[in-house]
Amino acid sequence: MLSKITVRLKLSDFINTEQENSIMNMINKTHRDFRATILLHLWYENDELTPKDLNNFIIRYEDILSFKTKIRHNHKLESDEFVFFDVLPTSTPKSGHYRFCYSYNDNNKILDGLDELYKCVKFITTDRPTKRQKRNDYED
Repeated sequence: MLSKITVRLKLSDFINTEQENSIMNMINKTHRDFRATILLHLWYENDELTPKDLNNFIIRYEDILSFKTKIRHNHKLESDEFVFFDVLPTSTPKSGHYRFCYSYNDNNKILDGLDELYKCVKFITTDRPTKRQKRNDYED
């Protein structure tokens, strides 16, 4: 059973856009549907967001989302951090500290990446039928 997954997204690619609510709802849907604890890592480059933007974002989603969220000012991971599903722009170097990665050229594709996350978690958590071996005792 999958109990805890870390998902990483570039916040500055979707904050204050038309997609923002859909992206946050998709993360919440994955959390609810599979009862997986999501650790959300959001990042942006130093000058892409203002403190006011960050504060407004936090206020908008603090009551809706019930999982741990980290917000960083760069894309670098610590040496002991591991990301289950990394959704990155193609211009960002990959860290190698991930299990699955989805790269996008266009910010409108972030939701497609989260759809892939949903499919991945569904595949991992779905029960598999037990295989039964076919008997071949009576073959000549």
